[in-house]
Amino acid sequence: MRLVYDNVIVPFDGTNEGRAGLAVAGDLAWRSGAKVVIVNNTPASGAESKQAVKSRAMSLSGADVDFWVDTEHSLPQALVAAAQYRSDPVICLSTKGRAGSLFSKRWSLPALAEEVLRDAPVPVLLVGPNADTSRGLPMTEIVVATDGSARSEAALPLAAAWAQEFKLRLLLVGVVPDTKQDDSGELSYLASLIDAVRGDLKAAEFELLRAPDPVDGLIGYLRQHPDAVVAMCTTGRTGKAGSIGSTARKIIERSPRAVLLTRAA
Repeated sequence: MRLVYDNVIVPFDGTNEGRAGLAVAGDLAWRSGAKVVIVNNTPASGAESKQAVKSRAMSLSGADVDFWVDTEHSLPQALVAAAQYRSDPVICLSTKGRAGSLFSKRWSLPALAEEVLRDAPVPVLLVGPNADTSRGLPMTEIVVATDGSARSEAALPLAAAWAQEFKLRLLLVGVVPDTKQDDSGELSYLASLIDAVRGDLKAAEFELLRAPDPVDGLIGYLRQHPDAVVAMCTTGRTGKAGSIGSTARKIIERSPRAVLLTRAA
């Protein structure tokens, strides 16, 4: 699977809230030789206002930028439309600064990200509320999380393409309960998945983690890999097709790294 991105699509209105997503989008565009496409669903007040946003975006992203203004649709629909009409796109979103509701301290996936993840025809690189963006998008590794289901395996070809294109070390990770006695089946399963992609990737490894909870195990692992991106499918073994599963939501919320999400076929 060959990977080439021409357009990194990101919402940005010139405010500080959008800086995290734009910084990550700029790094990805630089690595890909792509253009940053700023999507907005409100008409610019004028050429001067539009130029101010463009200048700020260029200074924050370090990349050439273009605009996609779609006043006919909501912002998530505008992002999806941009991905449909721009060549070789990837969408970049940030949920940093998005807390829970006024009456709850619990974090929930913003409606913008929810709709884009559900409808986007392309992968989405999502910066969660606890992701470290102080260095933009540092990448020397890509971690693929699988729960043993065919759905979760959908993230592996995309991760392998990223590893090949961006010269990354690919790490396939599974998690079993720390009380499990025999993990030979899980080890054989991970080994077979790695063997399927190792022909193109020499730096591909797998690791089986033991933890009371799979999310805790993966988050602990990511904290030990500061220059990684984690790749996973939006739903796994127990999720409903076309939805965003509970595990994916928890990883997005807690991950210290950016999360590359793809939908299972």
